[in-house]
Amino acid sequence: MPPDWASPAHRTLIEPCRTRTEPQPVAELAAGADLSVGVVRVLLGNLLEPGHVTVSRPVPPAQLPDERVLRDVIAGLRALRVSNESAHCREG
Repeated sequence: MPPDWASPAHRTLIEPCRTRTEPQPVAELAAGADLSVGVVRVLLGNLLEPGHVTVSRPVPPAQLPDERVLRDVIAGLRALRVSNESAHCREG
């Protein structure tokens, strides 16, 4: 439930945070509310202090998997898919 002091803009931000299970990017909230990202950050700050929303930080690029590893995994998955498709084609 939004706090009594919440403005219509605050309420616009609370609703997607309450109805979705995954974190919402600030830019997406701003677009949905038709507000600037800066304004949304201030409004979220107002809601953060009393605990009406939580904030999570994105994973720093240094902690993301290496792009080469991801490409190798994708190539391996594609190879599995091709081998499965070939197996299905050999019926008869």
